[in-house]
Formats: sequence, C-alpha cells, structure tokens
Amino acid sequence: MKVTIFDLACDNENEELIKGIESGYKKADQDTEVVTYQNQETTIRDCVGCWSCWLKTPGKCAFGDAEPMYRDYIQSSEVVLLFHTENGFIDGKGKTFLDRLIQHSLPYIKLRNGECGHLKRYDTYPVMNFYFEKEGLSAEEITIIQSYLARCAYHFQSPCKEIIIENEMVKMIDLEYKKPQGETLTGEVKIRKPEGRWVIYNGSPRGMNSNSKVMIDQLLLAMKEQGVEQIEVRNLIHTRDHQNWAEDFGSTENNLFVFPLYVHAMPGSVMKFFERLKPVNQEAIHMAFIIQSGFPETSQSYYLRPYLEILTKRLGVSFDGIIIKGGMEGLRIQPEKANAKIFEQIQTIGKTYALTGVMDQNLKKEYEKEEYLPKMNQFFFSLFSLTGLTNIYWDYNLRKNKAFKNRYARPYQ
Repeated sequence: MKVTIFDLACDNENEELIKGIESGYKKADQDTEVVTYQNQETTIRDCVGCWSCWLKTPGKCAFGDAEPMYRDYIQSSEVVLLFHTENGFIDGKGKTFLDRLIQHSLPYIKLRNGECGHLKRYDTYPVMNFYFEKEGLSAEEITIIQSYLARCAYHFQSPCKEIIIENEMVKMIDLEYKKPQGETLTGEVKIRKPEGRWVIYNGSPRGMNSNSKVMIDQLLLAMKEQGVEQIEVRNLIHTRDHQNWAEDFGSTENNLFVFPLYVHAMPGSVMKFFERLKPVNQEAIHMAFIIQSGFPETSQSYYLRPYLEILTKRLGVSFDGIIIKGGMEGLRIQPEKANAKIFEQIQTIGKTYALTGVMDQNLKKEYEKEEYLPKMNQFFFSLFSLTGLTNIYWDYNLRKNKAFKNRYARPYQ
C-alpha cells in the first residue's frame, strides 16, 4: 500500500501532525510506503483553464511543474491533504491543488444524479483524507468546508474521510457527502441607490480571453447606459496586484466579482485575493457575485454559494446577492446572434445592479429553475451519448492538436 501526504500549508505548522499520520499508517501496516511532500514543495502555478491536459497532452498539465506530485497522487491507495484556511475557507494554495486534479479526468461528460461530470481517466482513484485548520472558524464555516471537500471527493470519484485530532490522537472519520446548503443571507439583500466607486473583478484564469470577460462587457454596456460613468475592471490573474487591490477594497463602495466555477468553488487565483481581504465593517461597502459555469445545472455552484455569503459577513460589508448561470462555456466562441438572448439578460443584470444595487432577483429565479437536469434532458443526453454526439467538440479539438489517439492516455499509471 502506498500513501502520499501533501502538506498544503504555508509554513511548517503541520510537522507534528505529519509525524503522527506517518506513524499511524506504519503502525497499521509496517510495509506501507509513505511519501510526503513538505509545504515548501507544494507551491504550484494556478490552473489557467487552457485544457491542454485534455486536448493537447492528455492526462498531463502543460506547466509540468508538479508532475511528481500528481504521479504519486494517482499511484497511491490513499492521499492525505492538509489544508490551511483563510477568511473562512481553504486558502488559494490548497484550492489550486484541487483545481489541477482535473488532469486525472477525461473531458468527456457523463450524468450522475441529474448532474454532469467528467469520465474517469484511471480505473481507480485514491481515498482522499482531508485535514483543515478549524481555529478561528465558525460552526457554519466548518460545515461549509466539510460539505465542499466531500463534494470534491464525489467529483473526483474517490471515497473520503476527515482527519481530526482528539485527545492528542489523530483519527479518521467518514466525511459524509450531503446535498448543498441553502442560501443564508438572502433576506439581508437590500435595494438601495448605489453611490461611490465601482470595481468589477474578472476572476477568470483566462483573463481577457474568457467567458467572464464577455459577460463583463455586457454588464458595462448596461451600467454605463444607466449613468455609471467610471467602472474599473480588474483581472485577478494579475496576482502581483492583489495586495494593492485588497488595501483599496475598503474604499470601494461597489464590488462585483464575476468568475467561472472551478471544482465547485472559485478558481485558486480568486481565493488568493479573497484571503488578502481584511474586515472593513462598513455597510457602505458592498459585494455581489456572478458565477458562471460550463455545466448547465446550477446545483454545481451550490457548495460555493453559502461561503460567498458568509464571506461578506466576515468582512463586515453588505451583501448584494449572487447570480448563478450554467451552460456558459460556448459564450466566447458563439456568433453574436446565438448569444442575443443571454446578452440581453446579462444587460438586465447590469441595469438592475446600477439602479437598485442588487442582483436581479427575477433572473436569478429563472436561472436556478434548472438546479438539476430535467428527466427529459437526461434521456436525450444519454441517447446522444450512445451515438458519440456528445463527444464531437472534444474529439474535434483532439484531432486538431494531433492528440486524438492519446485521448485515453494514463501517463501516471
């Protein structure tokens, strides 16, 4: 049996914990091979959504900066992931590690319980054992993180457990996969007359070549028509600017974050910005969020939604609502005519936000009608899957990149 421990903390705070975990595995079976990646070895580049690991070098990230880690990951019977937490969630470093696990999946889609998910690249995946710091977290934040990590394991088709320390003993308990929590702060969304500065944060790792950018362009068009003259757009892929922007956050009255869903939460680069934000405790500072995803059903984003609401409470700012929109992956490549309806809706969101200071509640309800795929859609998807029609986009690009014959590659087996 092989076990790999990934210390995703920022310093050596987990040294004693790692020794205890190593000892526990060896005590259970002295032949167990334990591989440990120390915290200084687990800093990797953020996923940029290039899809090279699906379409150019199947099964391998284009960066190549963490091949030994991800090889040991897939070759292990169990993995141990030790997370640092900041601002009520696992930090950006840990989130980036999870984002880049997509290389272990195929691009092809299958349905599970009314939701889309990626097919397995490998026959088996390791048990995921999670540990995260709880000091300074509320009971609600702990529940949110537990639910999120269990969802990650479900996403990556792995069993999972949580590591806890009880009476100075390291224990592993089953981490139960649950349906997502409901919204918690919706009743506190208040209509207002927006005043002051406006900043829209583009949280897409693709930056200017992203669906989020296309959406922001439509928001800007509508907001400027309503008399909002100065709106600054900041691209969160520019992590070198995070500190300056975080310091400026407390003096910006209207902050709108637009980003894609990455492994059921924000991209690692977005969390790296969130973790820099300090409490400002001013009702005049507002935050709103638009989450877009390629998968059509909105349930995919529901494990993130409660955290974003709690984040505003932690920072002491006003919450202006969340809009979730699925099925957006083709937005940047579709002709304008095909996007006419969605562009009109996005402009409505921008107009509503400029006039009332909240996300458009009617569109929110319309978008979230399809929390899960309707039975009829599931039937047709399954039917098309049998003919290979659901793989056309992926196969076309694999052929274009001369990678089609390697589409099922298992480079780390």
